[in-house]
Amino acid sequence: MSDLPTVAFVCTHNACRSQIAEAVARIWADGAVIPYSAGTHPVERVNPDALRVLHDRYGIDASTQRPKALDTLPNIDILITMGCGVACPTLPAQHREDWGLEDPTGQEDKAFIATIDAIIERTLDLRERIRANHLEGSPELTRHRVARRFKALADPTRLHVVQLLVQHDELCACKLLPHLGIGQPTLSHHMAQLCSEGLVIPRKDGRWTHYRLNRCALASMRDALGKDLEGGR
Repeated sequence: MSDLPTVAFVCTHNACRSQIAEAVARIWADGAVIPYSAGTHPVERVNPDALRVLHDRYGIDASTQRPKALDTLPNIDILITMGCGVACPTLPAQHREDWGLEDPTGQEDKAFIATIDAIIERTLDLRERIRANHLEGSPELTRHRVARRFKALADPTRLHVVQLLVQHDELCACKLLPHLGIGQPTLSHHMAQLCSEGLVIPRKDGRWTHYRLNRCALASMRDALGKDLEGGR
C-alpha cells in the first residue's frame, strides 16, 4: 500500500479538464500524489484535441485514459473540481478545492495550451502544499516558491535561457547551445533546475528535448511581487 494521498480531479463529463489534470499530475506531481479522474456524467471518450495537444505539445501520452464514473474511484483524500459547478456530495474527501478552469472544448489549440499550462502551475502548487503538509496553503509558502524561482533566475545562464525562450515559442536544446557557449551536460543541469521550479516545460522528441516557458509561472511571480509591493505601500 502506498502512503501517498489520492487525488481525484472531477468534472461533469471527465472528457477534458479532469483528464488533462490526471495526466499532468502523473508527471508533475509524481511521488507526491496518486491521481485519478472521474465525472458526474462521463461521456464515452476523452476529448481528442486534449489528447493531441498533450502529446504533441507536452510529450504526455494520455491515450490509455478513459472517462470514468465517480463510483469507480477508490477512497479519495483530496477532491479537486475543475470549475464546472459539480458538488460531488456523495464523494467523501478530507480536502476539497475548485480550480475554476475554463473548458477549452471546441476552441483552438491555444485555449488547450492555456488550460494545460494553468493545470501544470496549479499541480506544482498542490505538490508543494502536500509536501509542506499544509493543504490550505499560506502566503509564506507562496513567497518561498516565488523566492526559489527568482533564485533559479539569478544565474546568468539560466536567465539567458529564459530570455531566449521569451523570444521563441519553443526551442530545442540544440538551438539553445550555440547561444549559451556551454556543453550539453551543463545545459542539462541548468534546464533540470528550471524545469524543477516549473519555469520551463520540457518535451522529449527523439534524442533532443524541446523547451518552452511556463508563462503561468512567470505570471504568478509577477502577481506575488505585485501583491507584496502593494502590501508595503
